[in-house]
Amino acid sequence: MMSLFKTVIVILLMIFPISVMGQTLPTPQETESADRPVSNSLRGKHCIEVTAGLLSEISATHEVSAGGVTTKSEADGFIGSIGYTYWLEDDWAINVSVGISDADATVSTGSSGTSVIAAEVMPILFGVKYQPSELIADDFVKPYVSVSVGPYLGFSSEVRTGVTTVVEARSEAALGSRLAVGIDLSLTKWFKLGFAGGYHFVTDFENRIGSEKNYSSPEISMSLGIVFGKGK
Repeated sequence: MMSLFKTVIVILLMIFPISVMGQTLPTPQETESADRPVSNSLRGKHCIEVTAGLLSEISATHEVSAGGVTTKSEADGFIGSIGYTYWLEDDWAINVSVGISDADATVSTGSSGTSVIAAEVMPILFGVKYQPSELIADDFVKPYVSVSVGPYLGFSSEVRTGVTTVVEARSEAALGSRLAVGIDLSLTKWFKLGFAGGYHFVTDFENRIGSEKNYSSPEISMSLGIVFGKGK
């Protein structure tokens, strides 16, 4: 599931610039009226965006051999999400996002057989975004701060093979929040590129999801979004 999500994110990141440029080429009417003032107000507009980033404290690779058992654990800290934003005012917006992060993948091999454990964490976050107009020198660079909260869903599955094959699956939820600061670059009227740094504050899961009970971590990310709507 995680590799498929990564593939989708990469494809979207590649096709976004091409598709948006094709959609935003100026028409003859727009070219003729280029000298007229155009409102770049965000109030009442919408944005669909994809985000890709890294959780720095999740990235790890370990391999241990002891007593005839070899255990290899991997987690690259990748996190991707799809989100929606609506601007109530030029300064304020509300948003919702659904993401997924590979929490851990562990393979243990011994004389009794092989055990494969895969774990993923899926944050579903609802929040607000503030872009202070007094810090915006022009319509190209727009700094912001955002706060969001919601459940972090943890999924863990284990397959043990030997004389018999056993499959176990578990899911849990933990409450968490994300605080981030960043900038949006308005490359065109409809297309924006964003960079952000933040931190995920997550409560403990009751049981381990992968190798951890807690998935609090710093994050760095990049986003690509399409802005649409007539505005107000």
